[in-house]
Amino acid sequence: MKKLFFSCLIVLLAGTGCKKEKGTDYASLVLGRWINIQVNHNPVLTDESFVIEFRSDGVETYAKGFQLDENNRSWIENDNYKYYLDGNCIIIDGYNDCGNKFHMEFEILSIDPSCMTYSVRKFMIDDQEYPDEKSYTNIKVSADLTSRFKGTWYGKSSTPGSTDQTFHYWDYLDNGHFNYYFQDSTGTWINKPDNEGGYFLYGSLLASNYTNDLNTGVTGKAFECWNIEIQGDSMFWTGLRENGATTSFRMAKVSGPPVSGSKSIKF
Repeated sequence: MKKLFFSCLIVLLAGTGCKKEKGTDYASLVLGRWINIQVNHNPVLTDESFVIEFRSDGVETYAKGFQLDENNRSWIENDNYKYYLDGNCIIIDGYNDCGNKFHMEFEILSIDPSCMTYSVRKFMIDDQEYPDEKSYTNIKVSADLTSRFKGTWYGKSSTPGSTDQTFHYWDYLDNGHFNYYFQDSTGTWINKPDNEGGYFLYGSLLASNYTNDLNTGVTGKAFECWNIEIQGDSMFWTGLRENGATTSFRMAKVSGPPVSGSKSIKF
């Protein structure tokens, strides 16, 4: 239970006092979705990115991947927070998915229409304070790739030296779910029946939930995040992983998922 409690903590920002910079409209500048890309000016692992959104109705939403227990990880969205601005400070109150009460005060260190860096002035959970002296740099989501992203993609790993040269199909649906297809030992394409795939797209950041990883054999819930780029009918994924390694995939958009008896196509 203690592990679950701490896995549900929202890891955000640090700082000193609130200021009112003349001519800076913080309330307007913070509106929108922001993707965390750096902590203390160092790049974050792609799977450790989080997404925050400040809406015009005073609601703050938060999305991040959480370790639920020893065998399960999941990307979770939460909109149980309210916020307001006090000068250059963002004051947030609400509850996480575990039912814990949060009070957070974030000091904006710098902001423009595309980038925001802030620190944590106060971070409290159930009335207990947790100091955080880090700074967090975030970029604003400026483009919606949803319409270009939805559909069926066919491709494989493009990581240099990768031993995984297997082709895959991903079929991204309108309802936020996706189907994953792989070839069995006879070359027949199989729609993985226990995938339970769901996806979230925030500009160029893709987060996917799935179950029972086919490549590693690990059972339970899992998630992964990728930075994506779409050029016409081609899509590229990159992810910064442990030890500074970068993994990548390349794929092409196709007319639909494989049908029984279909073979691999040229790529």
